[in-house]
Amino acid sequence: MPQQRLLLTTGPEVLPFTPRRLVSILFRRRRLICISFCAVFLLLLLVVFGQPPEYASQMLILVQRRRSDPMITAGLPGSESLDSMVVAQLDEQALDTEMDLLQSADVLRQAVIACDLWSHVSRLRSLFHLPLPPKEVQISRAMERLGRDLKIEPPKRPNKSDVITLEYRSDDPQKSAQVLQAISNAYLEKHLQVHRPAGASDFFNDEVERNRRTLQDAEARLVEFTKATGVVAADVESATLLQKIAEFDASLQSTNAQIKSNDESIRNLEAQLRAVSPRVTTKVRSSPDLLENLKETLHALELQRSDLLAKYQPSYRPVTDLDKQIAETRAAIRSAEAAPTEEVTTEQDPVYVWLSSELAKAREEQVAFRASASRTQQTLADYRAKAIRLEELGKDQDQLTRAAKSAEDTYTGSLRKQSEARTAEALDRAQIMNVAVAQSPTVPALPVLSRTTKLIFGFPLAVMVALGMAIIFESLDQTFHAPYELEAHLDLPVLAAVPRSREPIAAISKAKLPPRLEA
Repeated sequence: MPQQRLLLTTGPEVLPFTPRRLVSILFRRRRLICISFCAVFLLLLLVVFGQPPEYASQMLILVQRRRSDPMITAGLPGSESLDSMVVAQLDEQALDTEMDLLQSADVLRQAVIACDLWSHVSRLRSLFHLPLPPKEVQISRAMERLGRDLKIEPPKRPNKSDVITLEYRSDDPQKSAQVLQAISNAYLEKHLQVHRPAGASDFFNDEVERNRRTLQDAEARLVEFTKATGVVAADVESATLLQKIAEFDASLQSTNAQIKSNDESIRNLEAQLRAVSPRVTTKVRSSPDLLENLKETLHALELQRSDLLAKYQPSYRPVTDLDKQIAETRAAIRSAEAAPTEEVTTEQDPVYVWLSSELAKAREEQVAFRASASRTQQTLADYRAKAIRLEELGKDQDQLTRAAKSAEDTYTGSLRKQSEARTAEALDRAQIMNVAVAQSPTVPALPVLSRTTKLIFGFPLAVMVALGMAIIFESLDQTFHAPYELEAHLDLPVLAAVPRSREPIAAISKAKLPPRLEA
């Protein structure tokens, strides 16, 4: 069974853009290319020779940290400014500030007025004799033109450059340099005005005087408080007093412990004394002479009574006393005769004596301990009351001291800022600022682009425009110019191609046929 193929036609084939086709297009459209090239190049010549050349003048501004002006503040502690002559590393914010200052309206306005840029009259207005707008309108428009024409290039931070580049172009070389010089003068004046406001020195002089009076008042209040209370340094006295309180409290605790220990010792000594006899028997013997002594005593008493009776009555008081002694002696004689007596010798017990002395000593110590504890407790109470008073006075004294210290710091800060303000004024008079003109604007001798350079760059443009016109017209043309175009469009082979010719038909008939037709 024979094989079958199904061919689907999706449309005419797009011809590839080959060098052969490009050459054929250029050959067919040579007249259009020449006309387009001549027209564009002629227009370029008119623009190049009709427009005046541009002259660019450049100026370089170096931004650095050679000084730091004092800020107008109250001079609080810890707000010290940088030293006025210390060179510091710039940041992006400082550079952006200077660039914005260069483009500020005040700087542009001064440059416009100084260079008389606002009085420029356009050719159209002069041609038709149109009335001029008000002066402020002209100045505003000139400022807008100057802001557009002035090119400011920021520093190249990867290279750590701190130079700002300014460029201005105009058709007059003198005018280009003059405009940049006016911008430089206005910018330096504005920079000085912005970074150090006027009246800073007078402000800090007033601040120094006011802070000095405040410091004197604070010191006077502190001295008056010291005289009135008698407290020189409440914190030191309070610390010393607290140390003494701790020592006396420890002494009181020790005394109370000794009192308790002494009470226990007294109780033990009393118990031992109760268990020990005060005297001990050392010798016991019989005494036969006792009865004889009693009898002799009785005999002497009777003799004495007899002498008294010879002189006095029996009722006389000494006589009656002798009678009683005689009766007692006789009774003693009768007792001695009834029961023989013994002589017993006793002495004090040394243990009892030692215990008694220790007990007396302990009681004396106890009295002394109690008196010492009472005095210590009273002293502690006085010290605690004084400590409480010192604590209250210390708060007032600390508040006055802090006020005096704060006033002193503020006064010192204002003195420093006053010195910085005076230094800043001296630097201003010496024209020492954080910015400097590294390269002054000069009058350019050569234009930015010469006419030859413009023509060199314009020639390829004219060629590209001419080729583009040829390609556009070729794409819009629906005529078949070659057999392969017809084959590609109809997808059919071309059997013969008759070239277009202006020769007579007879001459054409004499021509040889193509080899493909002969076959």
